[in-house]
Amino acid sequence: MAKSKHTIRIISGTHRSRRIPVLEKEGLRPTGDRLRETLFNWLQMKLPGRTVWDVCAGTGALGFEAASRGAKQVKLIEMDTQVSKQLKNITQEFAFENVQVFNQSAQSFLQNTTETTDIIFLDPPFANNLIDELTNLSLSKIGSGGLLYREFGINQEVVNLPDNWELLRTKSAGQVKIELWQKQNTGKTNA
Repeated sequence: MAKSKHTIRIISGTHRSRRIPVLEKEGLRPTGDRLRETLFNWLQMKLPGRTVWDVCAGTGALGFEAASRGAKQVKLIEMDTQVSKQLKNITQEFAFENVQVFNQSAQSFLQNTTETTDIIFLDPPFANNLIDELTNLSLSKIGSGGLLYREFGINQEVVNLPDNWELLRTKSAGQVKIELWQKQNTGKTNA
């Protein structure tokens, strides 16, 4: 059984400095403090009052950080039952009333939900090479002006987004690349 040998911290907001336990499981790779801080600096004025989906939530670091920094609602989607249970425990322990945990695959959630959101975080396990599939499933789930964050291995080739998406920011650190995209208002209802 996987145990929590180390923790990561929530960087800012109402739960600043709280420690999130990280299960020792193969493929579970939390977004590092430096990249999380960069992402949330980019989102600083865009996050409060927004709805956020943390797809392939893993440790929940991105979703819990968003909840701490004023997101109206956060959905953590995690397929692994043990990891999902840990996310539910953390949600209860930290009294996050604006966080919901869904124990299902990212593909199933994105294909079956009829809802849309303001922001999606995509940080799937690099070895599974899911970034393109999840990107394509996410595009129609984000409203006009909404944001898509992608995190992937620096050597992974990823699909470009359609013309109605603008790349706002990008950064590489070590073996990881991150991107923040915004959906433009084109007057069309497609992805």
